Amino acid sequence: MNVIPLESCRAWWTTRAPRGEFWTYFCVALFFNFGFSMFFFLFNLYLLGLGLNERSLGVIGSLMAVGSVCGTIPTGILAERLGLRWTLTGGIALASIVSILRVAIVWPSAQFPLAVLSGFALCIWAVCLSPAVAGLTTEDQRPSAFSLMFASGIGVAGLGGLAAGRFPAYIRALAHAPLTTTQSERAALFLACAIAALALIPISRLTLRSATPRKRLVRPSTPFLRTFLPAMAVWGLVTGAFPPFANVYFVHHIGLSLQSMGSVFSVSQLVQFGAILIAPLLFRSTGLATGVMLTQLTTAAMLLALARAHTLAQAAWLYWAYMASQCMNEPGIYSLLMDRVPSNERNAASSYTFFINAASQIVASTAVGFSIVRFGYSAVLCAIASLAVVAALLFWRLPNSVPADSAIT
Repeated sequence: MNVIPLESCRAWWTTRAPRGEFWTYFCVALFFNFGFSMFFFLFNLYLLGLGLNERSLGVIGSLMAVGSVCGTIPTGILAERLGLRWTLTGGIALASIVSILRVAIVWPSAQFPLAVLSGFALCIWAVCLSPAVAGLTTEDQRPSAFSLMFASGIGVAGLGGLAAGRFPAYIRALAHAPLTTTQSERAALFLACAIAALALIPISRLTLRSATPRKRLVRPSTPFLRTFLPAMAVWGLVTGAFPPFANVYFVHHIGLSLQSMGSVFSVSQLVQFGAILIAPLLFRSTGLATGVMLTQLTTAAMLLALARAHTLAQAAWLYWAYMASQCMNEPGIYSLLMDRVPSNERNAASSYTFFINAASQIVASTAVGFSIVRFGYSAVLCAIASLAVVAALLFWRLPNSVPADSAIT
């Protein structure tokens, strides 16, 4: 009775699963994500222990965002001129070195410029991820490949946070001389940087090929990209609007305790992990564009329901469904982008997409903060849901043409 489903799954894996050098790049991502998830879990606590306050931490976080936005276009140019492998290698090395400097040089006058440089370095990884995955997979394999990358990122981030919470105590226990909490955190941060730098070993084995080097990025000239970028801008407003305020919504609007809030977010991570892994099944049955539109409409429905939620249980279940639908479409969006642009324009397309998305999220976070104070959560959630519907309609109207060179490059 189970032979047919087993054979069907095996056939699906044979035709849809990524192969070859993708798994080498997957190892690169594991080292990089694990190291930096440890780093960011501990870094703010480390700075607080050295006397910096929340205001300084907020400025540092904003400067990192500025560095990321400013780095998108230069990263695309570097990828065009040097190729993806060398650009990624430089980005990993720069991110590791800058992070070591952020741990070693702690006075604010140094932290502020280092935060900008850190955002720039981390932006290189984010911009190059999509074209790298596209260059190592075929069109049929990309939804599965992107799902594996995004799901592993969530899972590894959870493991990194778990490890970061325990490593300082282990270091104090193993040290020959007594260490303060700050000293053990500093040692754990240096270890996190070293783990991230280990990504340089597997990436040296990749043979990612690049197009003929150009001095500047190509403009978004294809009909698909000219339509896709405005749609992505609207969707960036949706994804950047509610998540930064979710904890405040639950604690102050719904009345959830801080301890229970931690449980809600832990379950949310598990839900996102599972949703991203099953996303390829949705896109296989509906197609990429339709699947993306359906997840965005589901996101809108969950936001509207959250606006009317009155009990803790309702809010928690709706929030989990909202996060699942919002995260599920990420593999579809980036598979769609990489499939619909020519291979020699993937670096540029990724740069423009990351720039538009990051800028939209910054605008959304700022606007929502002011709007919540003036109009309240219910009205704001309804407005965000309306934007999700607009984004779904824009993605539905995307051109269907697929370039002839969309296979593995």
